[in-house]
Amino acid sequence: MTNPRRLLITDDLVRVYSRRGNFHSEADDAVALGLPGLVAQGTQVCGPAYALLLEAWGEDLLAHGEIELRFVGMVLGGQEVEARVDLDPHGDTASLTVENLTTGSTAAIGTAARRTP
Repeated sequence: MTNPRRLLITDDLVRVYSRRGNFHSEADDAVALGLPGLVAQGTQVCGPAYALLLEAWGEDLLAHGEIELRFVGMVLGGQEVEARVDLDPHGDTASLTVENLTTGSTAAIGTAARRTP
């Protein structure tokens, strides 16, 4: 297992990451949909997990990596996430989990693999 990595997802980070005019970037749009606030995109929420994989695999992840994710819980602006990556003993596959520390729920789960050419 790699050391966990945390990220506080602020409203400002959500807005910067998202394109304009949707529930990710416009508070009024989020409220109109019945959401309690700005919703972070799944790829943004998984940023700390990507960073851990990059630290472990470097360029191999970018050149030959595969990631499969399932976004299972909403993360709002103002909430903190923590990613954990478990590498297999050979180091060529991994499982990842992103927890929403604010709500105590899972935000994303998935697997990753690096393939050698």
